[in-house]
Parts: sequence; structure tokens; C-alpha cells
Amino acid sequence: MRPLRFPLALSLAALLAACAGVDNSPQPTPLSDIAAKTTLRTAWKASFGPGQLYRFAPDIDGEAVYMASASQGFAGFAKADGRKLAEFRAERPLAGGISASRGTVVAGTLKGEVLAYEPSGRLKWRAQVSSEVVSPPVSAEGAVVVRSVDGRVWALELEDGKVRWQFQRSQPALVLRNYAPVTIADGVVFVGMAGGKLAAVSLRDGRLLWESVVAPPRGATELERVTDISSAPAVEGSEVCAVAFQGRVACFNVSNGQQLWAREVSSYAGLAMDKKQVYVSDETGNVMAFERSGGRTLWKQDKLYGRRLSAPAVYQGLVAVGDFEGVVHLLDPADGSFRARQTTDKSRILVAPRLVDDKLLVQTEAGGLFAFVSP
Repeated sequence: MRPLRFPLALSLAALLAACAGVDNSPQPTPLSDIAAKTTLRTAWKASFGPGQLYRFAPDIDGEAVYMASASQGFAGFAKADGRKLAEFRAERPLAGGISASRGTVVAGTLKGEVLAYEPSGRLKWRAQVSSEVVSPPVSAEGAVVVRSVDGRVWALELEDGKVRWQFQRSQPALVLRNYAPVTIADGVVFVGMAGGKLAAVSLRDGRLLWESVVAPPRGATELERVTDISSAPAVEGSEVCAVAFQGRVACFNVSNGQQLWAREVSSYAGLAMDKKQVYVSDETGNVMAFERSGGRTLWKQDKLYGRRLSAPAVYQGLVAVGDFEGVVHLLDPADGSFRARQTTDKSRILVAPRLVDDKLLVQTEAGGLFAFVSP
């Protein structure tokens, strides 16, 4: 059977609902007023073209913040005040977002091209991988790691684009179109894969260090057995955690892949963690917190049900999450209660907010870039 790929987990659900003639997607919960206990202020804002449903996220190199647009290329802004530093049109429409490191901005395309630019906009190198690149590249230690939708992971030299290594695993018959970037920590590339598996690969030579199961496929049909990890793994200290669509959230020892705990939850958006807790935006719009040491469920915030949440991020001791109307919510990690709320440009926030020094950086589907600060 030829693999079928869908743009997002929600697209899969929407397709099934359309075939049945009934829309079964959750109805968004209207926002009610909250008693704000802190403030989230806009430090600066900028814009640079829409992302067209790709999970574009900003990246930082030195004092510049870079963001991509599907049709317009990329732009750089001053990290301190949002002043536009440069704007460049890529020679191809971008699909995989950007990575910025060591004066090199890297992006992927639907043609399987990986394009690297200097901050001046000059093309530095071009590399070809096996299929579409729809997840953001990730740069570390002189390499840039990209994943293509056929399940392969490529490490390219950041300086000239030469292939350092390629990693591949077989895929199930039915998979989600995977927008998840890899996560790199301490020379290890953590890859969430189709079929609910998590792999740890050496950044230096592509050697498989370990592979563990986050969520085993279950069910009688191929559709029921989809358990893809469609978000970036989270690493904190000696633990790495991942969450699968129609599956579980699980945490592992980073050195050997030994499972520490697992709990039933389904998510395509993703998770975040701090020193004590793991936070997950589930597929229906709940935010859940689990005890990091043993996986005990601590709380569930259900007042964002149906609001198509981004993955969470931990910001100044609070939990930040964005929704489909471009609203950023700050939650108390102790009980999930609302601490603050701020609006952007009313378009969806597809990816987790990004921490930059004392700022919370948010990119919206319409191409807005917002830097928030909280005292």
C-alpha cells in the first residue's frame, strides 16, 4: 500500500468528517473574562507574509530574529526592538521553516531542496534530499539536520551543505504528514517518528544510539493504528519526553532510552517540560500537566477546549500556549488556572511560543511576529 500523508492531524479528522457528511470537530469554547494575576505586554511587533498552514517558527542568531514566509522568503529583525534588518526573497517557495546559526539561514522546500543563505541574502549553498521538507531545519555544532516526509533524517554540513549522514526507518502504511522538527541536545538528535517511536541518533556520525516506543499502534484498521509523533521531543536534564497522536506521552532516560513512565493522551501539537512537570496540549484543546518524576496527572485546563492549541512553552515560571484566534494564554503551573491573556493579529498560532532572553516570541499564521514581556 502506498503511504498516504495528511497536512495535519486535524486535516485527517476533517477529511473523515467530510466523508461522513458531519463535522465532528470540537466546537471552540468561547473565551470568558479572567482575573489577570500578571501582565503580558507587547514589547514589539513585526510582520512578513503568511506561513500558509506550515508550522513556521522564528529562529535566533546573535542579535537577529529570523522568520520565514511561504511565498516571500525570509526577513531578519533586531532582537531588542523588532526593527527590520533585512528582507530577502528566496528563489523557491519555502515549506520547512528556517534555522539560523553561525551567520547561515537554512530553509526547506516542497521540492526537497535545502537552501542556505548568508544574512545578506546571498545563496550560500543548495542541497537536495529525497522528498519534501516541511519541518523546520535544526542547526547545532556545525551541522543542520532536516527531515523529509518520506521518513528520512539528513545531517548536512552547515558550511557547505555536504551530507554528513542519513538516517532512515521503515514507515507504516498510513502516516500523518510530519511537520515536527528534531530536537538536538548534547550531540544527540532526538527524532519522533511515525508508528510512535522515538530514536536517539549521534549528531557526529548518524549512529543509532537507541530506539524506544512512545505509543504502540493499536486498533483493527490502519486509521486506528496511526500513532505518529508529529511534534518535537522535549529534553530537560537526563530526560527526554515525546507525545504521539492517538497514543501516549512518555518520558525516557536520555542515555539509554529506558522508559520512565507513560500516560494515555493524544496530541499533534506537542509538549514542554520544566524541572518538575511535563505539559501537553492534547488534540481536543485541553492543557494537561504531569508530574515529571512519575507521570502522575496533576491538572487539566479544559476551558480552551476546541481552540486548536499550539504546543506549550515555559516562560518565566508560567505555561504559555497559543490558540486558533491568535490569543496567547499564560497558565499557572501549580493548578492550570489563567494568569494572563494577550491577543496578536487574530490568526492562528501554530507553533509553541519561543523564549528569547526575557521575551516570549510568537509567530502567527498570517505572518505576524510578536515579542511579549511579562514583569
